[in-house]
Amino acid sequence: MPCPRAGASLLGLSLLIPLLAGCPDSEAKFEEFLDNTKDDRDFMPPPPPDVMPAEADISGDFLLAVSTVISPDLPLQFIATNTLTTDEMGNTLLAACLQPLSLMQGKVNAPREPIGDPLCYSDIPVADGKFDIDAGLVKVTGAANPVTGADIEATLRMVATIIDEEFFCGDIEGDLSVPFALDLKGSTFAAVRLEDPAMLPLDVTKNCKRDSVRDKE
Repeated sequence: MPCPRAGASLLGLSLLIPLLAGCPDSEAKFEEFLDNTKDDRDFMPPPPPDVMPAEADISGDFLLAVSTVISPDLPLQFIATNTLTTDEMGNTLLAACLQPLSLMQGKVNAPREPIGDPLCYSDIPVADGKFDIDAGLVKVTGAANPVTGADIEATLRMVATIIDEEFFCGDIEGDLSVPFALDLKGSTFAAVRLEDPAMLPLDVTKNCKRDSVRDKE
């Protein structure tokens, strides 16, 4: 029953005095509730921390193109086969093998057959969607060099950003030593997921802006 309003008659008040004793004291009841639940609140777990998004999983096969400052529109091309794993400490690690593809001098799309030994790297830390591959001294057969057709030797570092599960890209740093000496700063690369490594796209993406090249018909 609601508590009586001010202005009630004396007779009415006298009749309601027994009921007034039963009107709830909201503040007192709330304090009683806090006292009774103190132990439960003290043992409540803290709210969960903000959950960071998982690294985009780039496991699988990609067409990886390296666009050099020598000839940006004639990229070297590789089938990159990646595996992402998590170690016992929760760190994300990448293993990657880059299989060179054959290219005729001056061509982007032909013949692109696997040639030579793959370049394989493992235990590459991935954090916040970024990773570096310190490739060291890299040797690539001239049959995979569409610029000069000569064998390549270079000391390389790939600085990569994972955009999503379908695409990662970045910059190439290092120095070319064979067939001539050159600072490779300004070179780029891009990798696009392949549904089937036997079906390569004609448009070859070469940088993070997703610029692409193909042979002119």
